[in-house]
Amino acid sequence: MDQQELRAAVDEAFADTGADTPAWADPHPDREPLDEEYSRCLDPGKYRILAARADAWTRVLCGLGLAAAEPVGDPAGLWRRTPDLPLSEPVLLRPARADAVPLVFGFGAIDDVPRTVLVVGAGEPAVPVERLPDCGCDACDDGSAGLLERLDDAVVAVVTGALVHIDAGPDQVIVDTGESSSASNWPPSGASPEAAVEAARYGRSPHRVVSGPAWD
Repeated sequence: MDQQELRAAVDEAFADTGADTPAWADPHPDREPLDEEYSRCLDPGKYRILAARADAWTRVLCGLGLAAAEPVGDPAGLWRRTPDLPLSEPVLLRPARADAVPLVFGFGAIDDVPRTVLVVGAGEPAVPVERLPDCGCDACDDGSAGLLERLDDAVVAVVTGALVHIDAGPDQVIVDTGESSSASNWPPSGASPEAAVEAARYGRSPHRVVSGPAWD
């Protein structure tokens, strides 16, 4: 199945899994956020749309036989490094292809409302690929469309084999999805992020790398 067909299948599943989590537009498209919006989230429950979208991906990937959902006996041991927020109810999707990279969904809370933060992870143990939302305050809210797009792009990067995650040490990370790339505290004395990603894709990186082939 090509990427467009896969996304279309997820959209169809999401009509069911997301029936109770409506989308929303940018609440302030023509103005700057108010000062008080930076310290509040009046409706954290709306971010459950992210968990609903993750559920749609799980349904489609398992339904197509590309992966199987496995129980997670030790959620704390699922991640390479302890996440900076508590995550619960993790979902581990193991690809049918043995040498492909597993996909992980971890769920956190905004203001104690469960399943309102989503971390998309990859590998075993897993590394974070995307965390949504970045903040969760009303000031940073620009609608749900961008969040769902980032979620989809992160999952597609894992499933298509485009993902390269390079870990040179705590907080020294490159995440490249093939469409976008980010580098955090990358060592200035080392190779450029672009060169580091190229080396990782060819199996020449001296660092810990999460990368693998497409699931199908």
